[in-house]
Amino acid sequence: MIKAVMFDMGGTLEDLYSDEKNNKATAYALYEILKKYGIEIPYEAEQLWEIVGKGIAEYKKDSERTLIELKPDEIWCNWGFKDIPVDKDKLAEISEEIAHMWETTFYDRSLRVHAAEMLKGLKEDLGMYVSVVSNTGSLYQVFSTLKKYGVRQYFDDITLSSITGFRKPNPNIFKVALAQANLDPSECAFVGDTLSRDVVGPRKMGYGRVFKINSFLTPQKDIGKFDVAPDYQVTDIYDVYTILKKEREQGI
Repeated sequence: MIKAVMFDMGGTLEDLYSDEKNNKATAYALYEILKKYGIEIPYEAEQLWEIVGKGIAEYKKDSERTLIELKPDEIWCNWGFKDIPVDKDKLAEISEEIAHMWETTFYDRSLRVHAAEMLKGLKEDLGMYVSVVSNTGSLYQVFSTLKKYGVRQYFDDITLSSITGFRKPNPNIFKVALAQANLDPSECAFVGDTLSRDVVGPRKMGYGRVFKINSFLTPQKDIGKFDVAPDYQVTDIYDVYTILKKEREQGI
């Protein structure tokens, strides 16, 4: 019987979107943070982001290859600003603020329709253990965003790549989440928006159920062929609750 449901964050619990408008907003937001803390750089906002954004893109590509997540100070000092003459000690001190800004500015984020009702049903009706298992370069952004959405109270645990040091589908991030839940993988369901991260990982770990819901990120992350499939492909995230409720009623 399924006793826990673990969710990916961006693209799953959240709808997200990014375009050139977000890219430009990130450039100016980064420039303003540096200005606020008196960190001098020899570039204007958009020229700065052209360099820093390239470094962050290189980091993202490398981290998806190694499945290792660095801490914010390492990401921004050693990758984003690696070729920029800047006070790295000062930069390290504000790296989490920059990471949080990047996550919430480079992407437009909103709680997926029916997600709040779905979480309430899982927690209050079915008595499920509910958690997040997410790849992110920020230490605190997921926590604050869930609170902003008004759904933080439904979560028993939040396991992040930025804290564990491992990115999905690295088995270690799932092992941490399972250890926190104190449950066997067969007793857990996972819900995500990518085959490459959110189906491959839980399948290898032996999760009892795997759900997939498509997002803006799905075609970007699921390039190539994957010899895995979810148990359920849903279009409305509320279906996670109704399907598991039906299984519970059937004694599955």
